[in-house]
Amino acid sequence: MNFTNTTNHPALAFEGVDQLGQSFHVVVMRQTYTWNEQGLLTLADEQDPLRLEDQLVDTKDLMSGIVEESDLAHYKPKCDVIIKGHAYAPKHKLNQDSFTASIKLQGPDYMVLGERVAATKYAFVDQSTKKPPKEQYQVGQVLIDKTLTILSPRYLLNDSITGNLHYKLHIEPMPSKVSLNPSSSFGGYSLIEDNHKALKYIDKNELIPEDQRSAIKLNPHHGVIAYLQEDSFNPAGTGYSSPLYYKYVQPPRITLSQVHHPDLLINESLVNQVAKDKLDRDTHNRLVAGFGVRAKSHPERAKLMGTVDDVFIKSETVVPKDFDFAMWNSAYADQQTPFLLGNEWLTLTNLCKSDTLAANILKSGDTQLKLYLPEVLAYLSLESNHPEMIDTELPMKLDSVIVSTDTQKVNLVWRSMIISDYLPKEATLKMLDPDEQSKLSEQYYTQTIKIARPYDNH
Repeated sequence: MNFTNTTNHPALAFEGVDQLGQSFHVVVMRQTYTWNEQGLLTLADEQDPLRLEDQLVDTKDLMSGIVEESDLAHYKPKCDVIIKGHAYAPKHKLNQDSFTASIKLQGPDYMVLGERVAATKYAFVDQSTKKPPKEQYQVGQVLIDKTLTILSPRYLLNDSITGNLHYKLHIEPMPSKVSLNPSSSFGGYSLIEDNHKALKYIDKNELIPEDQRSAIKLNPHHGVIAYLQEDSFNPAGTGYSSPLYYKYVQPPRITLSQVHHPDLLINESLVNQVAKDKLDRDTHNRLVAGFGVRAKSHPERAKLMGTVDDVFIKSETVVPKDFDFAMWNSAYADQQTPFLLGNEWLTLTNLCKSDTLAANILKSGDTQLKLYLPEVLAYLSLESNHPEMIDTELPMKLDSVIVSTDTQKVNLVWRSMIISDYLPKEATLKMLDPDEQSKLSEQYYTQTIKIARPYDNH
C-alpha cells in the first residue's frame, strides 16, 4: 500500500495481524499542541516524532517504570487519557500530610441551530438525533471523573527488639510537588543479591539458578541477583515486599507509596498483608493507583493478552486466538473513554504549577487548569486495488490524549485500521480544521451547528 501524508504531523503506515491470522494496515499520526491563555490547544511550533518504543522513566533502569507506551499499537477499542508530570500541593496544604488531585473530561456543551437535511459520512457531524429541535442546549457529558489522594513522603522503620517484626510509621512534611511516575504508586519488587546471608534460609527452588544469574541486569547499581520477585500489579511501584524477602531479609526501612484512592490509603496493615500474601486481589488492584500508564503485567491487563501456553509458543501464530485488542489501551480503566471527537474539555486540579498558563486559583486554594481539545478531523482517503471497490474515506480515531503540564504540551494520537479485504492501493492522510468543517456541515444542515464552550457567553 502506498501511503501519503499531506499533514504537517508525523505519521506512519504499518501492517498488523489479528487473532485469526488475517493481516490489516494501520495508520497512526501524532500531533503536538500547547495552549493559550484560554486553555485552547494550539499547534506547537515543533511537532514531536512518533513514539516508536515505550518511554521508561530511566533508560538505564529496566524496573523504573513506563510513563508512555509506543504509538505502534494496532488498535485501541477506547481512548486513553494519560497525565504525565507531577501533582502540585496547593499552598494551604503544604503544612498538612495530604491533598487531592483530579481529572475530569467532558463532552462539549452545544447548541443545535437547525435540522439535518441529508446524511453524511463525516465524523464531526453529529447524527445521534434524527431530527433535533430548532434550538437545543445540552450540558457536556462527563466522560472521566477521577480523584486521587496525594500523601506526603512516609516510611516504615523496623524497630524490632525481640526478633518479631514491628514497624513504626514516620511521616515527612509535604513537598511542593509529587511525581506521577509509577514509582509513586504502590508496588515494586524484592531483590536479593547472591552475597546476602538470607539466601541460606531460602529454598533453592525459590532462587534464580546460579548459571542464569549473571545474565540478569536491571540497572547498574545491582550486583549479581539471586532472588527476584515483583508485584505484577505495578513492578515499578513503592512499598512492596515479597513474603520471602519480608521474612528473611527483614528490611530495616520500607518506603511507602504516595498516590492512592481516597478511601484506600497506605498503612502498616496493608504492607503486612501484602508481605504475608494475605491481601485480597480486589484490594491489591485498587491499592495501585495513578493518572498514567497501567503496567502490561497488571493481572487485569495481562489477561487480555489471551492464552500464552506451550501450544501458542511453539506455533507460528502472532497473537493468541483469544487475544483482546483492549490490551493495547495503556491507561487505567477509569481513564479510558469511548473515542473522542476532539471537541471535549479536560479539567485538571492540582496537576500543574499555580503559575501555569491558563491556570486559575480557586477559592478553595486549589489550582485548576481547563484545556479544550481542538475541533479537527483527520481521515484517510482510500483507493483500492480491487476493481469493484469504490474509493472511500475512513475517519481516523483519536485514541490517545497525553497531557504534560510541566512542559505545557499535549499529544494527540490518531489511528485507523484498514482491513485487508479492501486491498488498499493508496492511502492519503488528510485533515480538516474547524473552519473547513463548518463550511462542509452547511451542506447537511439548514443552519450552522454551533459548538458552545464553557468559556463562551451562552
